[in-house]
Amino acid sequence: MCKARCEGANTAYYPRVMALYDRDYMREDEPTLQERLRRITAFQWFFGANIVVFVAQFLFGIGASMHGGQFIPDGGVSISELTSGKVWTPFTYMFVHGSVGHILFNMVTLWFAGKRVQDLYGQKHFVLIYILSSLVGAALQIVAGSLIAQQGDAYLLGASASIMGLILAYAVAVPDEEMTMLFMFVIPVRFRMWGLAKFLLIMNLSLGVLGMVHVLPEFLSSGGAMVAYLAHVGGAIAGWYYSRMLGYGGLPPNLESLGSTFKAKTNRQPAMAGTRRSSRPVVELDEEAIRRQNARRDPVVDLMRDEVDPILDKITEQGMHSLTDDERRILDRASRQISKKEKN
Repeated sequence: MCKARCEGANTAYYPRVMALYDRDYMREDEPTLQERLRRITAFQWFFGANIVVFVAQFLFGIGASMHGGQFIPDGGVSISELTSGKVWTPFTYMFVHGSVGHILFNMVTLWFAGKRVQDLYGQKHFVLIYILSSLVGAALQIVAGSLIAQQGDAYLLGASASIMGLILAYAVAVPDEEMTMLFMFVIPVRFRMWGLAKFLLIMNLSLGVLGMVHVLPEFLSSGGAMVAYLAHVGGAIAGWYYSRMLGYGGLPPNLESLGSTFKAKTNRQPAMAGTRRSSRPVVELDEEAIRRQNARRDPVVDLMRDEVDPILDKITEQGMHSLTDDERRILDRASRQISKKEKN
């Protein structure tokens, strides 16, 4: 009887038990629309913008027209567009594409390079590299085209210049990173990022020069339309220079010379790297290595020291949690630079 009563009591009791995570105070509130929008990264915004613009123009004809059976989207940049007052086109052409194949190829490469650059450099620098590479690419293509009367007024479309800038920035940050890609979507090819970047830059520069002298084979044009190879070159140079300005791969050559001249005049003391307070928390930086490198007047090490010192002071005063993403990347970059030079 006792056993039966106990079992009956248990049977009656368990259905009334509420799971821990079903209780109101354990449930997470549904994120608001504003919170969801805030979670969208810069890469996702830019990738989505390319897709939305193409769908609106190609499928619904919004901001596009047909001329002689050819799809012509608005928003491209050219000399005639600029002189007619459309000064915004250098900023819109980087989101406009002329065909399904055009946007498909660009979005595959943007997915490959853009996400990685955002991880390496942060959202702010991803946006700046994307936009600046596109602007420099358009400027180079338009100026080069205007010098050759036979080329006419080129109408530039697409994110290719931006993507070339992202690829070069990616390669400068992690030149030895290896990737496996399918050539012609069939043959697996393994390559180092810096090797890929150099190949793409040399190829586009060569094809751009051939196009300028009108010896470019017709099959290398896109559906009969001229490919803006020099815009790709301009974008690549912008991405390379921007990443070097941030300290990846060393300073740009002109700044290295300027930095060396300035340091020679001011005669800065290398011992400054060793004057840190003993209360400073331990980070993964070899200060003895910094002193040895600085003795050789390395501008990269000087730059790292100048940027790292204030960050270490901030860690001492406010803790590691107070560091921004950019400050964490500076510490990581300094550590990698010193480790690399120690191996050499």
